[in-house]
Amino acid sequence: MSTFRFGANFPKVFTAALLQELSFALLVHLPGYLSDLGATEALIGILYSMSAVISLVFRPVLGRILDLTRRRTVLLVTGALNVAIVLALTTTGEWGPYLWGLFLLQRALQIALFTTMLTYGADSIPIESRTQGLAIFGLSGLFPIALGGYAGDVVISAIGFSGLFAFAAAASGLSWLIVTRLPILPVLGQRPRRSFWAALSQKNLLPLWFATFLFSLGLESLFTFTRTYVDDRQVGTAGLFFAVYGGTAAITRIFGGSRYDRIPHRPLVAASISLYGVGLLVMAMAQTVSLLAVAAAAAGTAHGAAFPILSSQVVNRARTAERGSAVATFTSIFDIALLLGAPAVGVLIEGFDYLVAFAAAGVALIIGAFVYAAWDRRLVASTLVAEEVLE
Repeated sequence: MSTFRFGANFPKVFTAALLQELSFALLVHLPGYLSDLGATEALIGILYSMSAVISLVFRPVLGRILDLTRRRTVLLVTGALNVAIVLALTTTGEWGPYLWGLFLLQRALQIALFTTMLTYGADSIPIESRTQGLAIFGLSGLFPIALGGYAGDVVISAIGFSGLFAFAAAASGLSWLIVTRLPILPVLGQRPRRSFWAALSQKNLLPLWFATFLFSLGLESLFTFTRTYVDDRQVGTAGLFFAVYGGTAAITRIFGGSRYDRIPHRPLVAASISLYGVGLLVMAMAQTVSLLAVAAAAAGTAHGAAFPILSSQVVNRARTAERGSAVATFTSIFDIALLLGAPAVGVLIEGFDYLVAFAAAGVALIIGAFVYAAWDRRLVASTLVAEEVLE
């Protein structure tokens, strides 16, 4: 398969995203660092939720910036700042305001970089192969998930968390260098741009926002608490979990990507969200490494299918001139899930245990998947009826 099927810039965009995501994946161990410094699961959840609030406040501005200016400029500015902040984490050593500030800044930059890189990638891929292209592009995030968790275990064991932060900064710096070699793409869209909030409330995007919330609720539950989960249960390691998770997600993308532009998206999204819920239920009950791997494989398979289809549907349904705002809204939903879900899961863990917390999240995803499918089907049907009446 030629990479030019996805546009001439695809190899560079993919590599830049891969290195940036590797930096983020190494930081999946950050909750372990915070825990070592005295933070409880609830405090970790609150800190992550605070980062989501900051990102949500900034998100409308980011969406408008992406609609009105060049994506590469945003990548260069936020990328340079991210390198500096991650390096500064090596100077921390106690739980306090300095660490909180660096953490919150890095999380905001991480989300801005992810949103902008995804938007640049969508701009670069021809529409006829967009879903498959985004599926392959998404491997730039899945390979680091598979590698970063295990690599982080090795680095932390050898040279500690300071070494982990240094490696993460180096990966982010290499990504920045590649971005300097990317072409400047024109600002897209001819129709008048509405406000960020108009894109957010666009009727045919609402079921996609709900489905994305369900998916991100499951994802944030695992990515926030897997490290403390394996420490508490003494079952496997975070590196093992994310290696299986990322590996199965990548395999799903590679073998399913070529079919994503040809099969109905709604049932596949509903099935993927339900499967993620099953993964959480297995995680809740896991007492052996084998069950931990099964949970990771189920959730990873669901991730492999859900994310590219949801992101492609968002790009396809949004106005071209408002693509930046639509993608910013799409990624902001992960912040909302982190804001609402992480503290709730943390409180359930402290008040009950991991079984109750992960099982509750899993059941919510399975029920929600059926609600999404019915809502989207009804919306599409009513739109078709309205179009027939107008004709």
